[in-house]
Amino acid sequence: MAAPEWRVLAQLLKRLSKTGGRRDTGLFSLEGSRSMERALRNDAPLEEALVSERFTTAGTRREEKILEALEGRRIPVRVAPDGEVAALTGGRGLGDVFGVMRIPEAPVWKRFCEGEGRRLVVVGRDLADPGNTGAVIRSALAAGATGFLAVGNTDPWHPKSVRTSMGSLFALPIRKVETDAEWLEGLGSLGFETFATVCRDGESLPAARPSGNRVAVVMGSEAFGLPEDLIDRMDRRITIPMPEGVDSFSVNAAVAVLAYTLLRER
Repeated sequence: MAAPEWRVLAQLLKRLSKTGGRRDTGLFSLEGSRSMERALRNDAPLEEALVSERFTTAGTRREEKILEALEGRRIPVRVAPDGEVAALTGGRGLGDVFGVMRIPEAPVWKRFCEGEGRRLVVVGRDLADPGNTGAVIRSALAAGATGFLAVGNTDPWHPKSVRTSMGSLFALPIRKVETDAEWLEGLGSLGFETFATVCRDGESLPAARPSGNRVAVVMGSEAFGLPEDLIDRMDRRITIPMPEGVDSFSVNAAVAVLAYTLLRER
């Protein structure tokens, strides 16, 4: 006897929680009402959705609108027992709804400089904590950045990253890059000025003035920062002034401050 459709999808969701599962299938998952709303708002190519029985009978307008939107787009919705969905959510309380979609094709490099005014790309290099990655994407979008490059082991499609981004990754062009040479060449060919973020001895952010309208802010991991040999290959070093005895912001807070400031400096 074939397994119920909801069980097959639940098994797939478990598989997509692993790097190998995402790599082998080319899919990733999203969880929660807000992420689903943002995905639907941005016309993300959802392939399937899983909801709990409780979600379908909640009787509130939020759940009803999500179900109506999924139905209107003819996205298959699998209804699973409450206990099975609870096991998938782990008590996170984001809403008993999951979606599966294909990892988007990488945008062409030119996409990052489309539009008027200053264009700012955030480069996240080896952000090992997927929660940090999602938070950086959320802060980058809110501050006005026009793209995000995920370099090395930075994984924007990890479930925790998707959750923490709160749907922001559906509205921001994202490209996965394996090596520094690739993004340095890609952004360099478009005339982006690269700013390496350093804790000390860089240009003070309030005094920094980008030389043109294409800027790339490069963030390293919170634990190790950026390697010196990579910093030497970038155009400039930049530091956010901090009080005596404080040596760093969280990486997502730093992105928000840097992007907001540089986009508004003329």
